[in-house]
Amino acid sequence: MLSPATRSFEVRLEPLPDLDLLRLRWEELESRSRCSVFLSWIWIGTWLATICPRKTARLASVYLNKRLVGLGIVTARRRFFGLGPTHLRLHQVGDRVLDSLTIEFNGLLSETGLESETLVAFVDHLNRHERHWLTLFLPGIEVDRIPLEQLRAPNLRLRMFKRPTPYIDLTGLREDHGLYLSSVLGRNTRARVRRTARKLGERWGELKIDVAGTPEERLAYFDGLVALHQAHWTAEAGEQGAFADPRVVAFHRQLITVSEPGHGAQLLRFEAGGHVVGYLYHLVSRGVVCFYQAGIDYPRIGDCGSPGLLLLTEAVQNAIQEGHRRYELMAGEMDYKRVLAMAEGRMAWLSVDRLGLRTRLMDTLRGRRHGTVPA
Repeated sequence: MLSPATRSFEVRLEPLPDLDLLRLRWEELESRSRCSVFLSWIWIGTWLATICPRKTARLASVYLNKRLVGLGIVTARRRFFGLGPTHLRLHQVGDRVLDSLTIEFNGLLSETGLESETLVAFVDHLNRHERHWLTLFLPGIEVDRIPLEQLRAPNLRLRMFKRPTPYIDLTGLREDHGLYLSSVLGRNTRARVRRTARKLGERWGELKIDVAGTPEERLAYFDGLVALHQAHWTAEAGEQGAFADPRVVAFHRQLITVSEPGHGAQLLRFEAGGHVVGYLYHLVSRGVVCFYQAGIDYPRIGDCGSPGLLLLTEAVQNAIQEGHRRYELMAGEMDYKRVLAMAEGRMAWLSVDRLGLRTRLMDTLRGRRHGTVPA
């Protein structure tokens, strides 16, 4: 048993109900939570409708004194053509391409204040009542929300891979004159951004930002972003890009369709002199703006300097003006995130292994994957 505190919780793992019924449950609990956009029904419902195979998924429900306080979708997958051990995942399916959607700020959807306790109760239930699994993957959870000591048990091993999550405090900037470029960025970065803006203006015209207002506009901006993004990654980097798989594109088109102003997908278009410079794709919820993807016309404006930095700087300033409180650059250690951020959090990809002979065999077969360390 993991923690004595879990004794007052009841956890159920059941087949997925009808999505309309699940939506009612999910959105009611969402109203009592402080969840990220990745745990909102807009993301989870779209993921269930377009990505997640229903036959491999179950609904985890956590109750406290018969009150629903936690929800999550658990998928099961067996490796080696279905003959290997079962791996469980929270809000992933175990497919490299489909999981490239990259859920972050993950966890169980939980009533505010019970995030850690519901997670412990959930893992404890799996450990005591679900015998046919080897590893539970908990991807993209903020480190501060992982109760490591409560999750430990004699028959479990915790492994963790951490990444920084750089962000910008928009509330603080708004209170301090609201000027991101001059208040936060270092001298060299300011110079690069201003030089790019000047060259762009001299060649094409003043930079203009438009935020898509309707689902039709958002879809049109998304199509433009995909075209520029794929052209750059295919031609310049020799890679497929984030939107090479039609299933991933279908997910985003559905997400964009069901999104609302201030909640869900936000698409920005940047133009100079009537020419499209690029697009940015945000995920927005509860005053938090998450930078998700970009498409930039590098062949046309790449020689102007650093268009990516310029567009992100303008997007941050726009988020300040819209009244948002935080701009998340998402997990990763890329240079542009380091120079744009004010501070950073930490996010973890946690694996919970059930110890035994099968675990030792799997360790030998996979050679203990790089990047994970004992938690």
